[in-house]
Amino acid sequence: MPKRLFLLIAIGSLGLVGRLLAQDYKPALCGSALPYEGAPLYGKRVELPSDSRFVAGALDAIAARRLELALDTAMAQTGATNLGASVVTRETMWSATRSPQGTVPPRRFYWASVGKAFTAVVIMQLVDEGKIKLGDPVSRWLPELPQGKLTTIDHLLLHTSGLFSANEDAEFRRAPRYLTPVESIQIAIKHGAMFCPGQAWRYSNTGYTILGQVIEAIEGRPYHEVVNRRISERLGLSTLRALGPLDSPADLAPLTPADGSKPMSPSSAYAAGAMVGSTDDMLRFWHALLTKQLLSAESTSRMFEHLYPMFDKGTYYGRGVMLYVVPDRNGGTKTWIGHSGGTPGAKAVVVYSPTDRAFVAVALTGDGSVEATANLLLTQLAEPK
Repeated sequence: MPKRLFLLIAIGSLGLVGRLLAQDYKPALCGSALPYEGAPLYGKRVELPSDSRFVAGALDAIAARRLELALDTAMAQTGATNLGASVVTRETMWSATRSPQGTVPPRRFYWASVGKAFTAVVIMQLVDEGKIKLGDPVSRWLPELPQGKLTTIDHLLLHTSGLFSANEDAEFRRAPRYLTPVESIQIAIKHGAMFCPGQAWRYSNTGYTILGQVIEAIEGRPYHEVVNRRISERLGLSTLRALGPLDSPADLAPLTPADGSKPMSPSSAYAAGAMVGSTDDMLRFWHALLTKQLLSAESTSRMFEHLYPMFDKGTYYGRGVMLYVVPDRNGGTKTWIGHSGGTPGAKAVVVYSPTDRAFVAVALTGDGSVEATANLLLTQLAEPK
């Protein structure tokens, strides 16, 4: 694969963890939630796949060879230490892994913020079951939270709560360490709300940490057990699981930050992103979600109902899901729906491309662009035979 083509279709790494640093601000004191005041939301209809079948026939030899070569190119361009990818069309499936010579390929990768989709799915399942409402105030579970009576479950899902994200705390950034959910929430309480609920959009890992605590309170068991029972076990996904506190599977690809720093424990993200698994299983989860196998048709659609502009141009956020506007082969654009994740030493993405009628999942250890790799694979998949 020519280097020029790889660069042309690269859309850049989103790296959702720690992208924005909180500046000094005065905590917002609000009498009510406010209407959104930011840039326009995504206004077009989101196209979901209609076929619920998961067909896993083999890709033809020529197309498979193109994808193998593309993955070799991605391995070189990203500088990854380990790289895994899976692609599924309406009729075929392909997957491959690249690892250092002489090593055993990892069975699992770390998916970082892709795990937020799992938290959102469980919340929406609880909505379907009548155990919770999106409009419920968070003060019902955390009365001490800033603006807790005004902040709803939906504000947390959409990142419109104004809640400070603990990973942006200056002291934590100077000396990163494992934070319990309670410690993360206490950091958010210390800083106060950044804006009134609903007024703006800002990514908050701690918002999803709170959703994890709400899930535990409703279900009466640890967050990771709930996710694994409701999703991984239900779908029969043997490698995909939410990690418990300080859990570190032996078959997990080790995180390798480019600067040589010590990586964080993959379990530390909790409900904001503590999923590990193979690219095959992550892709099966995303297929099941979009084809309404995990939620009611109404709740599946509602995950994409409001899509707020993110910090990277052409990216939007819904209820635990993302939409991307990416370049197409003809100089125009197309859309993906999925989620990205990243932390120093690991990057991951899973998406569905309506234009290509294909799903792709990519995970690597290192700090390269998984989105560019996914785009490269889809471009090669669409090449004429």
